[in-house]
Amino acid sequence: IELLTSAKNEFTAFYKKNEINMGPIQGSVKGVFAQEDPEFAISEDQAPDAEFSDKGARKGQSKGIVSILTMIVEDLSDEIKNGVKAEAEAHTSWEEQMATGTKLEEELVAKKVSLEEAIAKRTGEKSAELEAQDANKRDLDNEHKYKTSITPDCDWIIGAFEKRAAARSTEMSGLSGARDFLAGAQP
Repeated sequence: IELLTSAKNEFTAFYKKNEINMGPIQGSVKGVFAQEDPEFAISEDQAPDAEFSDKGARKGQSKGIVSILTMIVEDLSDEIKNGVKAEAEAHTSWEEQMATGTKLEEELVAKKVSLEEAIAKRTGEKSAELEAQDANKRDLDNEHKYKTSITPDCDWIIGAFEKRAAARSTEMSGLSGARDFLAGAQP
């Protein structure tokens, strides 16, 4: 923008120095049609004089160039202002998103730590439960071995119970008879 403004100033300095009025300079859309129409002092059919042009002869063309430079400078200034504004809004949005992201990251790290602690606790509980399960399996195996070892004796007792009960009953009645006999034999 500074370079364009400097070029415009250098270009118009010649006309200011020689006091040649270029007329109003178009700076924006306002006054787009403000250029002066040329006036013909002589007939359109008359041949031109072979005169050299004076220092202000190209003022209309120079005015157009200065107008274009002015519009470019104004457009660039507007774009810079809008760009700065958009950049500020984008930066504010970025800061908000960064704060949200940082907060989310902190929450997720805390959640991860909490889950790791819960997993460690559950792993410890599972290990203790597996140890208890192993101990219970050993106890169960020992109970099965004990049952297997006493099964023949129990089966013999169950099978011989009736026979032994009858033998005991016979033995008891023999003992009662002997006691009664002995009791009767005594004076």
